[in-house]
Parts: sequence; structure tokens; C-alpha cells
Amino acid sequence: MQVSITTTKTLLASVVSATLLSGCYWDDPEKAAKHVSNQIKRKAVVEHLVELEGRASTTTDGNSTTRAAGTDGYQYSVDYIIETMRNHGYKVDIQEFDFRAWEELAGTTLNVDGHELLSVRSAGEGAEADFAVMSYSGSSDGPLKAEAVFLTPDFRFDAPDYDSTDGCEASDFDGKDVTGKVAVIQRGGCNFNAKVVNAQDAGAVGVIVFNQGNAEGRTAVVNGTLGSDSTATIPAFGARFELGQQWHAASETSGVPVVLNISAQDEVVLTQNIIAETKGGDANQIVMLGAHLDSVPEGPGINDNGSGTAGLLEYAVTLAELRAPVKNKIRFAWWAAEEAGLVGSEYYTTELFGPLYDQAQQEIMAQFELSDPSQLTPTQLDLVEERYNELNKVKLYLNFDMIASPNYVFGVMDGDLSDTKESPDNAYTGDFKPPYGTSHIESKFNDFFGSKKEGTVPQALSKRSDYAGFADWGVAFGGLFTGAEKAKTAEQADLFGGDTGVAYDVCYHQACDDLNNISQKALHVNTQSLAYVTTFYAFSEPVFPEEQVQAAPMIRTFGIKDPSERLRIGEKLKAADSVSDHDHFHGDFDQDRE
Repeated sequence: MQVSITTTKTLLASVVSATLLSGCYWDDPEKAAKHVSNQIKRKAVVEHLVELEGRASTTTDGNSTTRAAGTDGYQYSVDYIIETMRNHGYKVDIQEFDFRAWEELAGTTLNVDGHELLSVRSAGEGAEADFAVMSYSGSSDGPLKAEAVFLTPDFRFDAPDYDSTDGCEASDFDGKDVTGKVAVIQRGGCNFNAKVVNAQDAGAVGVIVFNQGNAEGRTAVVNGTLGSDSTATIPAFGARFELGQQWHAASETSGVPVVLNISAQDEVVLTQNIIAETKGGDANQIVMLGAHLDSVPEGPGINDNGSGTAGLLEYAVTLAELRAPVKNKIRFAWWAAEEAGLVGSEYYTTELFGPLYDQAQQEIMAQFELSDPSQLTPTQLDLVEERYNELNKVKLYLNFDMIASPNYVFGVMDGDLSDTKESPDNAYTGDFKPPYGTSHIESKFNDFFGSKKEGTVPQALSKRSDYAGFADWGVAFGGLFTGAEKAKTAEQADLFGGDTGVAYDVCYHQACDDLNNISQKALHVNTQSLAYVTTFYAFSEPVFPEEQVQAAPMIRTFGIKDPSERLRIGEKLKAADSVSDHDHFHGDFDQDRE
């Protein structure tokens, strides 16, 4: 049979093309990572944000739009993710669970010492708000009048015996006439829910938590949550530090009257996590990444966390269009109800990892003919954890929560605690050792930013986002963060540009968190970064360097703090997984999760 010159050239070009694709990209994790990352287009990521804002539904008071879990806006967002992922060939599952949906209704007012205060929801652009209602606050059933009572606020921030635990213990209320009054408590030392419930148990009819005042980012309105599992039934507010200090001074000479009014809708609804994964790749080696899909009730949440949502989605689209032949399965997650206290991710991790740990425990007990877990020795417990790690197919989790803050920094989780171990924002205390691979993940993010000649800021492991549940179960984790309510330092402005002394996100948890509230540069670069790191691990065999492999310790839970913003200039590479001491959070959600 004769073959034409044209046909020969076509066949040769096909062979050369296939060889180049195989040899240049997919056979090397580093080259694959760079190739996929370079295909991420800024316009495409922004288009997902446009879609999400368009799907937000009107709030009950009609003053804004929202994508909070339990709302139509959230359901429309879910529909968009599902449709996009299925259209690009991913296997998509919906994980449904009951969720306590809470929403502040119209008509909230707060008057303290004769002054009508301005709420976060009512403050116009450029106006300084005085207070916010904590999510999962109780209602007042009409206007409520009471006198303010203070506990033990401490304004001696540099004192060696400074006490930051105002209201954290029931004993803090001993000797205080709280019954029928509004307890005014300084932030710090424990989660907001503990302070409010302690006050409620002592007889208070309401609580105002004013900011701590001990650092930048601890002076503005406390805009927090009590968490969806809170037993608080009384009204709870957060206020500015300056106001709390003024009220306390006034109380030294006279009473401080409070008049408050709040109405909230509080009901149990069905909501959904979205779990999607590649059809190819080793199912025994799962590389997982996630972002929360919900916003706060106050606004559409385009930076928090439409940005992370859009980054994941565009990476998935790009990966599918490139037909990347991943070696390890990639699993994507969009979490519900993060803003209510990491509810969706905690539900997922408990449902997935809990049975695996139980199975590992039962197998080791059977091996040693034991009938009760309390009989396991420390050595046998190590065997349980070793077996659990064998059963667990999820080898790492990457989290992306707020990656487009308008006054951004490029924040990378400090996976080995080398920069943030002594930070008060670090949630790991005691003898905690990060799961193996955690610091290697940090090094890969820094590899990327170094290649872009961008500096990074090491982020303390605060447990304020959805990686908490994975860390609890000994899964290596990492992620990116561009900043929330804290103010950018002069050093950071020199490195990243932007405004010194201004919050990274001035619209954090507010109605103005819309399409005008993002840095497209930060969004694009961070999406390229997540694509680079995820792809690198998706093509790595083994997932982490062999010398790092060790039994991942299970993590005990403690209270969380805010993210650290200490500056790292340039890249800091960590090729090995150096383990360091610490312990951590999440049964105790410091809703200090503004």
C-alpha cells in the first residue's frame, strides 16, 4: 500500500507530539506541575466569581445577598459546582447532613450608656461599625433593658501577670451580680461560646464581648460565631475594644444601661458537601484539596470564600481539558457550613476517618486478644495508628480559604512550625508533631512563590478553617491565605504593595464582600500555586519522599487562635519534614473565628 508524503508527515507529527507530551510533562511531577499551573488563566477564575455572585440570594432583611449554608444562594452555588464538574468528566457525590441554619433578621439595635451604636450590617462604606451580632445568638423577644456588669477585664497588656481569660471559667462570675444583667466581657483566652454560656449560666440576660485590644487586629468589631452546637439562648454581641474600655471606665463611677433588640431565625435544614474526584489515578493514594462554599449570612462572600471555591473549580476544569493522566487520584471538596464552625468538613472527616480508626483499633486488639481499648499499651496504640495510616487512603489535604484579599499577602501555612511555634496565634501546643509531609507541603508552595520571585508570610496553624478536621485525624495538610481582618504592616506593604495599617480584607464578613472586594492578581497567582502543588503530588510516587514516611500522630484538640501574619521575605525551602513540638484545637472552636 502506498502512503502519501502528507500522510507520513501527519503520522510523524502525531508520534512526535505524543512523545513530547509524555516526555516533557506527565513523566515528571515537577514538569507536570509547572505545565498545569501555567495553563491557569486569570479571566477564567474571575468568571467563576461572577457566576457565584450572580447566584447569591437576597437576605431576609433585603439589604444584601448571601450564599450562606441553608439559603437558596448556597443551593444555587452547589448546582453550579456540580454541573461544572460533571460536564468535565469528574465523578461527583453529594454528602447531605442536617445543619442548624441561623440568620439575623431585620431590626437589630444596641444602645449602651445612652449611645445608639452602629452595626456592621448598617455601616456604610468607610463608616466604622460599633458592633455585630454573633451568629447563633439567641433572640431578645423585643427590646430588652438591663444594666451592664463587667467581670475582670485586663488592660495591662505588658504586665507579666496579664490575664487574657475574662469569662472563660464559671468561677469568673463568682461574687458578681450578673442575674438579669448584660455581661460585658473582654475577648481572649477561650472561645466566644464559653464566655456566653458561662454568663448565661450565671443568670445574665445578654452578653457583649468587646475586642481584646492587645494587638493589631484586636481592636475592631468582634464579628464572631458561637458555633452551630452552641447551647446559648441569650443575645450575644461583639463590639470594638475602644467602646468596651470606655464603658468599663464609666462603670467605675455609675451604672451603664444597655437596651438591645435582636430577632433571629434558627432552624435545622438539610445542606450538602460536594465531593468530586478524578476517574483515574491510584485510589489508594488520594491527594485531596478543598474550600468552603458557603458565605456568612451578611453577604455574598466573594473573597470569603468564593475565591477558594473558584480556584479549585478552575484548576479542575484546566486539569480535565489537559487530560492530565494523574498517577494518584485527586479528590476535590466544597464544604458546607464552614462559617458556622467547620461543620461540613468536620462531618466529612468524622464519617470517613472515624470508622477507619475503629477498624484499626479492633484489629490490633484482636491481635493481642484484648477486649477493651483501655487495655492498649502505648506501644500497641502506636500499632493502632500505624494500621490506621495504612487503611487511610487520603495522604494529604490542601485548604484554600480566602485567596484573593484586596490588600493581600501571600500566606503559606507554616507546616513545621519553624516560624510560628512561639506565636500566640499558634494552636499547636505541648508535644504536638505535625503529620508527616506537612512541612514538605509548605516547601512546595514556597518553591512556587520563589519561582515567581514573590515573598511569602508564614501562617500560624490556627485551626480556623477546614484543614482542622484532617489534622485531627493525622493527615498531612497545608494551604494558602491572603489575610482577613488584621492590618497590613509596613514591611508587608513593601513586599506585596497595598496599604499599611489597613485590613487585608476591609469587607471581611460584611455585605461588601463582592466582586469589588478582590485582588485579581492574588486570585490568579494563588490558583496557579494550588494547581502547581496539587499536580506535583498527583504525579509523585510515592506521594512524599520516602525518608519522610513515619506514623502520623493523632492530634488532641484545644482552642484555636487567629492566623499569624509574621513576615517571610523571599522563599524558605524545607526539603525534609522536620517535626517539632506542639498540640492543637478543634473541639474548642475559638470563634475568635471572626
